[in-house]
Order: sequence, then structure tokens, then C-alpha cells
Amino acid sequence: MRSLKGTTNGCEIFREFREGLLTLKVPITNICNITTDAAPNMTRKISGFLGLFNQNYPGNNVVFLHCVIHQDVLCKSALNMKPVLDAVVKLVNTIRSRGLTHRQFRDFLQSVQSEYSDELYYTKVRWLSAGCVFERVWQLKDDIVSFFHEKQCSAECEMLQDTEWLSDFAFLTDFLCHMNNLNIKMQGKNEFNDDIWAHLKAFKLKLNLFAGQLAKNDLSHFSRLNSIPSVNEEKLKNYEDGLKKLHFEFERRFQDFSAIQTELDIFTISFNVNCEAVRSDLQLELIELQSNNHLKQSFLNMPKLEFYKSLSKVSFPNLISHAQKIRAMFASSYICEQVFSTMNLRRNYFRSRLTDEHLASFLRISTSHFEP
Repeated sequence: MRSLKGTTNGCEIFREFREGLLTLKVPITNICNITTDAAPNMTRKISGFLGLFNQNYPGNNVVFLHCVIHQDVLCKSALNMKPVLDAVVKLVNTIRSRGLTHRQFRDFLQSVQSEYSDELYYTKVRWLSAGCVFERVWQLKDDIVSFFHEKQCSAECEMLQDTEWLSDFAFLTDFLCHMNNLNIKMQGKNEFNDDIWAHLKAFKLKLNLFAGQLAKNDLSHFSRLNSIPSVNEEKLKNYEDGLKKLHFEFERRFQDFSAIQTELDIFTISFNVNCEAVRSDLQLELIELQSNNHLKQSFLNMPKLEFYKSLSKVSFPNLISHAQKIRAMFASSYICEQVFSTMNLRRNYFRSRLTDEHLASFLRISTSHFEP
């Protein structure tokens, strides 16, 4: 980790990146994958980090990928559900942010013997806040209405009694649950890029399935929406169009994964890859591999990494090198969130004399799985 104390433009980020390589004595040939978000300071072709990287290291073989944890922006734009999201967040914050109202609401839930004892707080973080909050509000919607009626503040929850709005709320809650399942898989521990791409491909197929079923008024995978009586066809058409737009956005935003599809296939389904479609330095070794029935059986029975470790370095040097490169492209979402949580815990008001070096060492120890 490197600290940026001034501006965070592309030049500053690249300078810190290069100094980090020099400090750790890492040759640029060892860098196989760089993941960034879509911010201009990262992606500009001239003054952005990627532009400066390519200018300073021409002819590099680095794979550039887009970060996979920013689907919240993607969903809001494609599904056009921002008004629903804002209304639910406002409702939750009305309950949670006012101390008296919050205590009264908890007491009310206890008095009516609700399954849940409290409402969740919405936070703009990378994990599962929105989906969990929506699901909890859906479960408590009747209790919330009763609570505000009892307080004679019906205006605070009037949308929960509007069937049209409830349809949108139910659809978005159902969809966010599906999105949460994707997020849990992608942001889990020990995930690699081939796993991430498999999850993304599966979700894109699910989006096509959902859109096709909504076109036929089939709500099999939208249980909350199905509980709303007589959802009009115009609403269903809007939901269908939103899912199609979302599918297009997934195709567009994650096309960098499509570009390395063959590279990933060589690692994950080596015995089913067309040898003519791969790089020339791998073709002969891949033919030898696919022709060996003993290795094929081992490939099916062993973990992928263990299989490639067992290969002969004399017979398959390039395939082993390729496997090492693919395995080096691990998904870092879990460890990043772990680092952020640890850093926020340690950098507080009562610990103002925490140096960058001390913090870096502390984070390294806190997030490492190695034991002394």
C-alpha cells in the first residue's frame, strides 16, 4: 500500500506505483494484471494511470480489468429505480437517525412480537447494504405502516400503501436479492478471475432468463413481485426493458473479461480448448496434454492449481507459466474490504500519531493468513 497525501491525479498515482515497484524490487515483467475503476484519473489514454503505464512500459503484456464492485451505479442507471431507492433510504434514515423514533420503533416491534427486532441502516459501501436493507423493509412494511399511523405520521410511509409504488419496490427488492447472491460469490474469499468470470457469465444468462419470463408474465424468480395483486403489463414491460438494459451494461462493462476468455479457458478447461485458437507458444504443449489420458483423469480429479503443479516442467513449461499468470489474477475485493475495515478501526481520534509505515505494517499483519 502507498499513501497519497496531495492530489490523486494520474501522474501522482503512477509515480507512487513506480516507486512501490522500486521499493519492493519487483520487475515490471512480473506484473500480469492491473485492476482499476472507471475514474478518469485511472483510464485517460494520455494523462491517466493506464495511459502513463503504457507510455512508460511499451509492449507490456499486462491484462487490464475493470473493478467488479461498482454495480450499484450500474443498477441505478439501467433499471431507472433511483426514486424507489431514495424513498426507501429516506424511510430507513427517518427511523434510524432520530434517537427517540428509533427507540420507539424497536419497542413497537417488540410489542407486536415481530420476527425482527430492528431496522437495518443503509450505508453507501461496497458490500450488501442496499439488498439487505430492502429485504428487511419489505419484511417489516406492515409494521412500519402501523408504527407511523400510531405516531400520526402517515405521510412518512404513504408510499408503502401505494400499489403502483409497491410493485416497483417488490421488483427492486427481488432483483437486489439476486444481485446480492452475485456479490457474495464475487467478493468472497479465495476467488480468482476465472471464478469471477464464471459468476458474471451465469448472471448474464440469468438476466436473459428473467427478461424472457417477465415478457410471459412468469414471476417465478420474483416472489415479492408475485405477491402484489394484478401488476399491470406496462410495469412488467418496464421491468423487462430494464433487465435488458442491464444485460447490455454487463456486456459493455465487462468486455475486458471477454477479451481474455481464451486465456481463462486454457486454465479451466484445458482439454476442451481448440488448440488452433490459442497462442503459438502453447499449441504444441496443449496437444501433448490433451492426448494424454492419464493427465486428463488427473485434471478431472485434482484441484486445478495442484494439477498444474504436478505437470513436468520439462514437458509443459509454457502451460505452467500460463497457469501461474492466471492464478496471480486473484479477486482482491475481500482483502480490500478487510483492509478498509481494519484501517478505519485503527485510524481514529484517539490514535493521532499513527505513521504511514506503522499503519502499512499493521495492515500487512492483520490481513495476512500466514502464521509466524
